[in-house]
Amino acid sequence: MKTLVVACIQQKMRLPQTLDEYRDDLRRFMRAAENKRARLVVFPELAGVMVIPPLLGGFQANLLKRADLARRRQTGLWQKVSGGVSGALAGWLSSDFRQMAGALLTTQPETVWDAYDGVFGELAREFDVTLVAPSAYLPDPLDGVLRNLAVVYGPGGERLGYQAKRVLHPEDEDLAQSGHEWNVIPTPVGQIGLMLGGDLLYPEVGRLLAYQGAELLVAQGAATDRVLYEKLRAGMLARMQDNQLFAAISFLVGHNEFSRRQRDPFVGRSSVLAPQELTPRASGILVEASNSRTESVLSAVWDFEALAELWETSDTPVRSHLPLDAVGPALAQLYKKMNQLPEGPEALLAAPEIQEPEPQERLVAEEERIAVLKRTKSILSLDDLPVLASVTSYWGDGSDEEVKASLPAHVPVSLTPESDEWEIDEPSGSDESHTLAEPEVEVNAGNAELGEIPTNQAEGNQAEDGEGEEETQEMDALLEPRSEDDREETG
Repeated sequence: MKTLVVACIQQKMRLPQTLDEYRDDLRRFMRAAENKRARLVVFPELAGVMVIPPLLGGFQANLLKRADLARRRQTGLWQKVSGGVSGALAGWLSSDFRQMAGALLTTQPETVWDAYDGVFGELAREFDVTLVAPSAYLPDPLDGVLRNLAVVYGPGGERLGYQAKRVLHPEDEDLAQSGHEWNVIPTPVGQIGLMLGGDLLYPEVGRLLAYQGAELLVAQGAATDRVLYEKLRAGMLARMQDNQLFAAISFLVGHNEFSRRQRDPFVGRSSVLAPQELTPRASGILVEASNSRTESVLSAVWDFEALAELWETSDTPVRSHLPLDAVGPALAQLYKKMNQLPEGPEALLAAPEIQEPEPQERLVAEEERIAVLKRTKSILSLDDLPVLASVTSYWGDGSDEEVKASLPAHVPVSLTPESDEWEIDEPSGSDESHTLAEPEVEVNAGNAELGEIPTNQAEGNQAEDGEGEEETQEMDALLEPRSEDDREETG
């Protein structure tokens, strides 16, 4: 395959009423990817959890679903009003979607797996693409243990492989266990190395996948704060450049109903990446979402012939110049030592206990040390010390004569009557000032060549990162009413 068009989905978390509603929502993104002629489609981390709300019944679950419906753009006035009331009542009853989802995963994990597998397998088959489905908390097909895992589906809807998250975030720990290993997943579009969340922060993971033959690095993220997002983004850029591979990362965005601790919105800007030598301005970014909280579909072309040429001609061939014969044993020893270190920061910071000697014992020990030094003539008197420097002049008492005498003979000075400070007399006709006040800087607001920052940049950043419900025009154009009532209402 010479070139490949990849589509990266930036998706919001919803609480759909039915699985058919969720499928219709997913088809919006798939139609956009299809219009871009994408052969590989990547969804974000934890977006697969949205198969759970349709499986939940009961009064409190319905309140949460109605409240979520009221937050959507294509919602009527009555639905917004009733949804607002439902949201207030759900808060009063302490309704928690995470707890409901955890209970369902504990009691009926197979039901959740069947719903997930059916929705995304059918989606890949319908649009004839290789689909990296969004991760979700699912039972591992090998041992049935709940893990945060993502499945890769082929164009025929078949499962090609899956990857479980190995480095768990605190948000994962009460619902899932860590995975066992990282393996490359063979697909019709190439060998995929898949990383979830914090896995991509470790250079060894990317290198392991690359040395197993990965041709594409794909990552999924779900960050509830800007710092975590920036770390994941930087980690993905590093793993891409470390191994000179094409890469893509997709983020979950928008309202957060699932976090355990804080319910800050999910943020992130999905991107499609390539080695710096193959991108404009050597940034490593082919395309990146312009907003961190709205849905979008990104696409870019990966040129594998250009990548192969880069491997042969690069002045930094990182894939072939790593001296494994020397680095391998050293890394093995280093990791072995790391595994033997005490666990936890308290153990690392704890100092060994040292028993202080008694005062009398310290005095005797000091006297013995001095006696030994005297016998070896290691102790010198003050007169025996070597001269390292000599004092050639002394500071005076600050009298006028001494200050004046310390200045060069050709510099005229005078004492200001109103103060006790000396001033240097300027020659006649001189306009220069020798005061030590900070110079005033005049800002030329009209000079664009100075590279000044526009005054509205802060407002622009705030608008970009603020809570925005406006979607892209492309997503609006592909949005289709889901029922006859919606058609009448939108008409």
